[in-house]
Amino acid sequence: MFKYLKEIVKYTGIIFFIILLVMPTMTGLNPAGQRALAVFVLVLSFWVSHVLPLSVTSLLGIALLPLLNVMTIEYTFSLFGSKAIFFILGALILASGLYQTGLGSRLAFNIISFSGKSPLKLLYGILFTAAFLSLIMPEHAVAALLFPIVLEIAVSLDLKRLESNYGKLLFLTMAWGTVIGGITTYLGGARNLLAVGLLEKHYRISIGFFEWIKYSWPIPFLLLIVFAVIIARFAKIDIEDTSRSLEKLQAESEAKGSFSKAEKKLVLILGSVVFSWLFLSNLINIAVTALLGGVLVVALRVVDWQEVESYVNWGVILMYGGAVVVASSLVETGVTDWMAARFFSQLELAPFLFIILLAIFTSILTEGVSNVASVAVILPLAFSAAEAYNLNPVILTLSVALSGGLAFLLPMGTPPNAIAFSSGYYQIKDALKWGLVLKVIGWLIYILVARFYWPLIGLEVFI
Repeated sequence: MFKYLKEIVKYTGIIFFIILLVMPTMTGLNPAGQRALAVFVLVLSFWVSHVLPLSVTSLLGIALLPLLNVMTIEYTFSLFGSKAIFFILGALILASGLYQTGLGSRLAFNIISFSGKSPLKLLYGILFTAAFLSLIMPEHAVAALLFPIVLEIAVSLDLKRLESNYGKLLFLTMAWGTVIGGITTYLGGARNLLAVGLLEKHYRISIGFFEWIKYSWPIPFLLLIVFAVIIARFAKIDIEDTSRSLEKLQAESEAKGSFSKAEKKLVLILGSVVFSWLFLSNLINIAVTALLGGVLVVALRVVDWQEVESYVNWGVILMYGGAVVVASSLVETGVTDWMAARFFSQLELAPFLFIILLAIFTSILTEGVSNVASVAVILPLAFSAAEAYNLNPVILTLSVALSGGLAFLLPMGTPPNAIAFSSGYYQIKDALKWGLVLKVIGWLIYILVARFYWPLIGLEVFI
């Protein structure tokens, strides 16, 4: 069934790609924008159908943009240098240090020992640890920190890549835990601060740190509960217990004895990196800190570069970089503005229904365009529509920022998904299966919160 669906997606993408290239330019869209949209449709269909490796599809997208005169070749290639890509690169080098030195196995043993022999409790431990850490750290930093630990657990359980359902659950739980927790505070993602900054710029209204938490907490709280129930009731856990992993990790930890010099160096490097992520991110971007940490791991001989090369999934770097380039072409050529304007201008809806569709549109867009870009594009347009509907701009800000953070479907949607996908333990179809369920449930929870909870605490839909 899925095989035929993949074929349908592939050929549909090719057909729409050709149609968009040969048809007259649509009203409100420039020729370069229509060609950028054509490339995006083709690349997205190939990503979903997996007709080519994800990294190769991304390279195809990068090549088509200058070939079709969407953007100059110099500018197209320069977009590959996104800070998100270099953050992922630095994070994976740090993760290689945790894995190669054995420090990751020590941490994995400490985590898994709390779960005893229960595979379900271990998944819960990873889920809630990821969500909690995302309250105080950027969500992609949390994914980078947990990734080598989860990988160590998967290896110690002898889980086969792409075959073990429990292996898939381990990495999806890690990624989605960080995504869910990341919307709760300002520290979880840059989109939250961007949204509040736009609100203050347009309306001179500010939302305090704890005020944001007061508005946001029911959505991640309920989503975590729902996800936990899904794991317990519906997810197929194909191992009986984790005692084998516990015994193996314990034996490895005892065999190592006290911390080696390499482990001690790595503890200092990681401590400095995490400290910078927590307290110095306003001075030093977290991508720069991740890269410096990666450099120190090699420069201080914690690991050899050859070990880094064998560990890092370079295809994920190419995949995510290409996704950034293709998505940026939509922003640069005005396609995202055109899509949002058409979406809003064509609608004559009840105000509350408008807010719901605004959140759904943002949530869908953020799977293909970075959540920061989604907020930057949609929120100003939503503010312009607010006057016609007489809506509370705080409601609009929360609707766009919170829904824009819930990217569950594609690895290019957010760095935590890309980092988890680099493990090689699951395919896109695995993420789509449960990710779509979480996406829909997230929408329903948002509707309930907007309809009942926000008015209860004094946040009305209308001004």
